[in-house]
Amino acid sequence: MEDKEIETLDEEVKETKEVSPKKKGNGGLVVVIVILLLICGGLGAFVFVNKDKLFEKDAKTEEKEQKETKKEEKNVTFADSELEEYVNYIGSVSIGPDKSIYDTKSVDASKLSAREKIEYIGVNLYNKDEIVELNTAKTGIKESDVKELVEKVYGPGTYERTTFNLGCGDYVFDESAGNKYVTIGGCGGASGQIVVPAIVDYKATEKKLEITTAYVFADGDKLYKDIESKEYLEDVNNVSGDDFRNYLKNYAKTNKDKLNHIVYTFESKDGRNYYFTGFTNSK
Repeated sequence: MEDKEIETLDEEVKETKEVSPKKKGNGGLVVVIVILLLICGGLGAFVFVNKDKLFEKDAKTEEKEQKETKKEEKNVTFADSELEEYVNYIGSVSIGPDKSIYDTKSVDASKLSAREKIEYIGVNLYNKDEIVELNTAKTGIKESDVKELVEKVYGPGTYERTTFNLGCGDYVFDESAGNKYVTIGGCGGASGQIVVPAIVDYKATEKKLEITTAYVFADGDKLYKDIESKEYLEDVNNVSGDDFRNYLKNYAKTNKDKLNHIVYTFESKDGRNYYFTGFTNSK
């Protein structure tokens, strides 16, 4: 009997030892839960006490962002002559309508090579061409004039020395010719087709200027919508010279809804100087 009582006592002690760790583990879990609840309660109390200050800060931040957005969207007004000057920056020398503009869907100025940047504004450089040698066909353009115009249109630091073509042979930099781009050659006859764009709309903020033009092609006395003269519009009779160009410009404005459009984009960092960033053509 005594031995059995001793065995029973040992088993009870053994069970007690096995149960004790579990109870200890459960106690630790309870402590962790209590600590978490205290932390959450503290955070909740902090937010409740300081909610006015927190919401006030959010409101001030939102108000500041709204003011900055309004400042970015502030409209800027341009005169028609200023808009025409921006549009006229873009145009290469051509014996007819400029295919690099009127036959192109879009242009990203940041992707233009140094040569292309010059050629896209070539019409503004061509009148700076001057004789380099008497009794020859050699002419040249001062590098300083090229650099000035490139940076006026594309922005500071955008000029790179390169060879370029304005439609009548390559211009190559020649230090011995007085730091000029020099070419030898002449141009062929002019095309009978002309194009006259008209400004029909614009949007301008201190950061961005978008100018929309409508354009029409004239081939003889016939008007066309496209540069390939496939989409006939109408005939023009008894109009010539400057009156004819004015007629085309007025026609483009009046019939803008049925003509193709080009949107020229310029961007500014200071709200004063706008630089060409590209165009899209609805052709």
